[in-house]
Amino acid sequence: MKLSNLNPKYKPCLGPSSLSQSLTENSCVRQLWLQNRFKSENNDSIFLERYKLQHTSSLNGFTEHLRKIYPFAQIDCEVQMPIVQFHGINLFGIADCILTQPDGSIGIYDVKTGSRKSSHWLQIGLYFLMQKAIKRSHNLEMPKLHTLGLFYSDGKTPIDKETFEKCLLKLEGDSALDQIFLSGTKNKLREILLLASQKELPASQPSINNCKYCKFKNDCPDSIKENGPIIANDLI
Repeated sequence: MKLSNLNPKYKPCLGPSSLSQSLTENSCVRQLWLQNRFKSENNDSIFLERYKLQHTSSLNGFTEHLRKIYPFAQIDCEVQMPIVQFHGINLFGIADCILTQPDGSIGIYDVKTGSRKSSHWLQIGLYFLMQKAIKRSHNLEMPKLHTLGLFYSDGKTPIDKETFEKCLLKLEGDSALDQIFLSGTKNKLREILLLASQKELPASQPSINNCKYCKFKNDCPDSIKENGPIIANDLI
């Protein structure tokens, strides 16, 4: 694979969403290794703009109802976090909503306009780990976890009380993080981070699932292309 054909990032980093997807949706560490170092092709500008509008609408509707439930809490939206390094990988992300209760405990929420995926829970779990690392770096008390929540909305349907309750999934209390990062998931996460941080390009793990949505598939010589059905009339 010719890495010279790719456009390097100014600073190596990954988003929590990319890392969480590698645990549940794409098992090719080469893709994550490349995402950490190079800018991927992006030809979906119209789609992305539409997504941003729907996401903004959903986030505004969500926080409006959240303020009614927690009138004394501080609610910050689209919180840009500083870079936090885990096992050689710099994580950088923007949390949709961070709620801070009067007692200092925090809730982290992410608003999604698409279908429900298990990777979304891993994503907000990583946001909370980043928050803990940030507090520790400033010698501040570790934050207690109040809630990890996911809110699903298409951004078009008005959000009333019933819709809000129906579309909000949440895990509450200090045990919420342990429910997301079970021992097997923790071990796999460490393994992926170490592989993605190594100097040498990892071996590819091509499959239809891994290659279909890989943003580097056009540059990867091992990428599997779907060129239509395989004809096997002679086997029957």
